[in-house]
Amino acid sequence: MSGATAPARDNVRRAALKILGRMNIPAGGGPSDGYSNILVDSFLKNNPDLADADRALLSALVSGVCERIITLDYVIDALSSRPPEKLDHDVLNLLRIGLWQLGYTDRIPPHAAVNETVSLTKKSATGFVNAILRSFIRKKDGIKLPEGASAGALSVRYSVNAELCERFIKEFGAERTESVLAAFFERRGTDLRVNTLKTDAKELSRELEAEGFSFDVPPGGKTIRNLRGRGLPAAVREGRAFVQDYAAHLATEALGARAGMRVLDVCACPGAKSFGAALDMRNGGEVVCCDLHGSKLPLIRSGASRLGIGIIRTVCRDSSVPEPDFAGSFDRVICDVPCSGYGVIGKKPEIRYKEPRSSQDLPELQLSILNAAATALKPEGIIVYSTCTLLPEENENVVSRFLSDHPDFVLIPFSAGGREAPDGMLTLMPDEGTDGFFTARMIKTK
Repeated sequence: MSGATAPARDNVRRAALKILGRMNIPAGGGPSDGYSNILVDSFLKNNPDLADADRALLSALVSGVCERIITLDYVIDALSSRPPEKLDHDVLNLLRIGLWQLGYTDRIPPHAAVNETVSLTKKSATGFVNAILRSFIRKKDGIKLPEGASAGALSVRYSVNAELCERFIKEFGAERTESVLAAFFERRGTDLRVNTLKTDAKELSRELEAEGFSFDVPPGGKTIRNLRGRGLPAAVREGRAFVQDYAAHLATEALGARAGMRVLDVCACPGAKSFGAALDMRNGGEVVCCDLHGSKLPLIRSGASRLGIGIIRTVCRDSSVPEPDFAGSFDRVICDVPCSGYGVIGKKPEIRYKEPRSSQDLPELQLSILNAAATALKPEGIIVYSTCTLLPEENENVVSRFLSDHPDFVLIPFSAGGREAPDGMLTLMPDEGTDGFFTARMIKTK
């Protein structure tokens, strides 16, 4: 899948098949061997001459199939005498590609979806694939997905691991769980943070309108929400804005960074929260950005350069271990920890198939990072702990354990983007128009 020559239109599906093959998502859903967005982006980068319509088709095919694996395999099982787990994996992926086109988009004529899919099938399986797809067309209205609010039924309808559905039901109830799962299919526009060193929301809005984008401008003058249009605007490429989901922006707002402060971001890559803090500081003071993987730090440095931010310094280190040189020297600390990601399933469909038990060791890591981060704060300094998951064992429970071991820290109320957190903790849900996100704000009292 490399080279500068773009494939013909009828080979876009072949590219999708290769990408899905590399991901190797098992029948019925399960851990994958790759991430769809990374593999698609790599292919598109290596094929710059691919027409816009074909680029969109490839992205839609791969992401669409990835987020419907459990549902698609349920339908295959209903139509086939051979269960999905017994099928050749290329044949299984071709059926997934064909059924997704037939069942979840009206932009591709059924005959084209069938013919193009069958044309990619090895000769020994063409009859089988053709029969399954045409059977689906005939029986489409008669194929019923499981009804009801059980974890198993929700798992099939919304293509999310049954164990995670059960966990969500326990936490949020069946009705709210279904609302959250449905929200993961919603196509929201892109959120931007305005680079207030170079422009403001009013000026940027005029620029975006001139480029043909639609969007919303919430109060505050720092963000553009739900941007829709072709590609990313020139403002992002040229450093007058950067991509940041509104939920993550609110966590940065809760930090309350100001000019002249010293700010530490302990798990900084790819850097959006650090950039937001630097803008709130009007590029005055210092932001120290740490990450365990030194190979990622150039992303922060190049991003800061593009935005015109000159107060960022990067450090490669393990943030689960206290750094003596940092002790008691920072006014603010951003502690956005590694997490299970169950609040961003809409953006990362592979997370749908990850069982909660696979993340059971994360709370200990999260607590160790929070403990180490706290040592860097000055008295009266503020630390913001955040995740992009919805599970309390990674959110409220970690904060509670931290506070029980650190009586010199207390939660403090905050308001961000019109959202109130009177107890110092805020959980944003995916069915509220943002990523699922948790933020806690704590102050060191002495």
